[in-house]
Amino acid sequence: MSSDILPVGDRLDRIRALLSGLSGPLGNGEMHAWANLGDAAGMPREVFGLIEGLRVFERRGPDVPRSSAELAERLAEVDMDGAVHRLIGIASTTLAYGSRGRYDRAKAAEVFASLVRLLGHGSRWWSNTDGAGGWNPVTRHVFDAVVIGAGSGIVVTILAFDED
Repeated sequence: MSSDILPVGDRLDRIRALLSGLSGPLGNGEMHAWANLGDAAGMPREVFGLIEGLRVFERRGPDVPRSSAELAERLAEVDMDGAVHRLIGIASTTLAYGSRGRYDRAKAAEVFASLVRLLGHGSRWWSNTDGAGGWNPVTRHVFDAVVIGAGSGIVVTILAFDED
């Protein structure tokens, strides 16, 4: 069955299986990946709740978002190619020291190409990073990067954070 005609529950199961190897310790930080039912309109609340659940908002100055609206202000909508570029970067290289990440670049490219197909045509993407070293913080950590995709009734969030 082609991914463009899969029921949303089957897509969600496939996306969760695809992302199951991402979460866990990485460098001096962690990487987390979630896939849940949702849409672009509800994305800020969904993502704020996920990040808040990690307890990485503990107040360390004014740089931590205090609401889903403030988190949304720190995200820029990006095109699919830009999102995939950022995803490959955070999955293949740690944020603080640039050492090997969770996957090599080829494996990361394969995983995220599959993710794009499963989210489907017309999916929307956001990130807090420009992919070249600049970002708007979404956690209390020294470095963080989040990439979010919404399509086909699913919201996918991939967050990495690191310390130097």
